[in-house]
Amino acid sequence: MGAILWSLENFVNTLLDIVVIKTGIVISEYNLIELLNESFPEDKTFHNYSKRKYNAVRIRSEEFDFYCWEIRKKLGELEKNIQPYFIGNVNTMMEWFDKGFDPTKVASKLIDIMSDFHDNENPKYIDPNLVLEKAIKDKIAPIPLILEMFKSIVENQKLSNTIFPVEQINWDGGTELKELFKKESLPKKTSDFIEQKFINYLQANPEKLEFMHWRNFERLTAEFFKRENYEVKLGPGSNDGGIDLRVFDRENLEKPYIIVQCKRNKKSNKVKIETVKSFYTDVEFEGAKKGLIATTSKIAKGGKKVASIRKYPLQFAENEEIKNWVNKMKKR
Repeated sequence: MGAILWSLENFVNTLLDIVVIKTGIVISEYNLIELLNESFPEDKTFHNYSKRKYNAVRIRSEEFDFYCWEIRKKLGELEKNIQPYFIGNVNTMMEWFDKGFDPTKVASKLIDIMSDFHDNENPKYIDPNLVLEKAIKDKIAPIPLILEMFKSIVENQKLSNTIFPVEQINWDGGTELKELFKKESLPKKTSDFIEQKFINYLQANPEKLEFMHWRNFERLTAEFFKRENYEVKLGPGSNDGGIDLRVFDRENLEKPYIIVQCKRNKKSNKVKIETVKSFYTDVEFEGAKKGLIATTSKIAKGGKKVASIRKYPLQFAENEEIKNWVNKMKKR
């Protein structure tokens, strides 16, 4: 592997361009330096960046890739345990060799087929079904091996730190990470309540849940119920009478099945008993089957106790349950 000699600032800005386009999350140079120092605490490359930014640094290509991968993981675009540039499971590949098939040759043939569907003049994502159909029709290998190799190629392409032409064409300008924390962030797709990239980010950084903007927490909760196949009505965010979401069974849209109150609190700030009592009256007034308090913290013991003793039709989704929601909704 070769190395490149460039200024530290040039290296950081190149890294920043790649990370922003790959993740769709816009961060500042300052944010990137913070993430690099946090991810590589023993690496002195980025220490005192403002004073050293014009210094020359020698970065090997494999080092560059590992820097990119780590930040892409931190921003939630890549799985934390993803392995770079392995062609399938090693044991499985050896089994195929024993059966007389060379997985690397199968991968090469698949790449050739992909190139047949690629148009340099009009770059776009290739339909995987077309590639697989041709590979199977041409009988380049047993179907399980074709599928295994195709999966590896796709995963390795995702790992690539090269900006492909199709990515540049489809680039939507990204979304600033600070929007998740500073203000209500409206997703680009009107059918969504929150950007998928933010869900992925929160899954990779669950400790950030308690710091997100309260309105985005309401949107996150709404997105969860939407994906559970409910009809969801998101409240206005203020003057809502304590009801943040109305969740309807699609078979009965007359009355809400669940009403939800969202409490984006710091972990140390538990939801109090008074909130639980007050919310019960809202459930009764709305005629809902049950109520749910969703919180990034916890429900005070007194609140749970009064709900249990008085048999309030209330449920609680606390911090760990919210993390489970996010894990369920991640997409990579």
